[in-house]
Amino acid sequence: MAKLLFGACANESADVGLIRKTGIDWVRQDLAMPFADRVGGRLTDEYLRNRALVQSWIGQGLKVMGVTPRPFGGSYEPDEQGVLRLRVKRCLPEWCGAPGSEAYNRSYEEICAWLAQDLKGLISTWQIANELDIELFAGPLTARQACEFIAHGARGLKRTDASSVVGHNPAGCGPHSDYFYGWFYGGRGALLDYCGVDGYYGTWIDGGPESWDRRLAELRELTGVPILVNEWGFSSEGAQLAPGELPADRTPCQVRKWPSTWGPGHTPEGQAAFVRECFDVFLKHRRSLLGVFFYRWEDQQNCWQCGRADCPMETRWGLVDLDGKPKPAWTAYKEGLAAMKAAEEAASTKGLSQGK
Repeated sequence: MAKLLFGACANESADVGLIRKTGIDWVRQDLAMPFADRVGGRLTDEYLRNRALVQSWIGQGLKVMGVTPRPFGGSYEPDEQGVLRLRVKRCLPEWCGAPGSEAYNRSYEEICAWLAQDLKGLISTWQIANELDIELFAGPLTARQACEFIAHGARGLKRTDASSVVGHNPAGCGPHSDYFYGWFYGGRGALLDYCGVDGYYGTWIDGGPESWDRRLAELRELTGVPILVNEWGFSSEGAQLAPGELPADRTPCQVRKWPSTWGPGHTPEGQAAFVRECFDVFLKHRRSLLGVFFYRWEDQQNCWQCGRADCPMETRWGLVDLDGKPKPAWTAYKEGLAAMKAAEEAASTKGLSQGK
């Protein structure tokens, strides 16, 4: 039985000793565009820093899931009236071609093929880009164009390293996520090895741990491949929006309140309760899972979406606080993860005793 991947997103400054004490074995590492001028050309400083960090994580006893370069990235900036508006910026250089074009996709395939070669022996599990079912990361790409982009990335990784485990992580909160699952798992062959999914129930969307129960069951039925929960979590801070408080075309960063909540609410104790109940669900579905990656290891100083320090949208997801001290969710996570690993070990022992 292959071991499940238990990971988290973490900053370079994270306390690796504490990460490993929690039971976490993996980190997810974003990789910047490697080339400055052409495929195979001069390497960018940002990519060289990323590669060095991958080597550092591994040197400290962790495994790394690599995230291939993103085509676009968004943030919210105020207009003249102070209304936060989405601004999406291109992440791949102009020389890669027009977004959605065949030249653009071919460039990306070659970039991914090179990455798999350059990081062979360091990274063998990949997430291709990030949440390309939402405009924040897909930019102008249509759902079909985004799927084709992912497919080219997968082909590039597999061409260089056929043993690579590759997939993508739809955000799951937009209108296109089910289109992605149908496109990739509806008879097109084994382009992706796992079904990735992100989910922020009780924060960005309605629901709670029980929503993971339904979602995992339906994705297993729909795709028939192992499921990797690339992102899951619950913020420990923030009030809930009142009905009608925020116009439909505005981001929650505008008023710094959550669209949804769950149970005890967005408090340290509420976060711990959410983590505890989610592990009960993951334990139930462990035979369908490739792994689970928590978002995220540590709290953040500023919201990356709007830049404000007082916005909880992207600042209080951590298992540890800004000073690196464990929050109540850290204990809940450690206990839940230990139960998952114990179940794995028991199943492995039983299989060996039965000659399987």
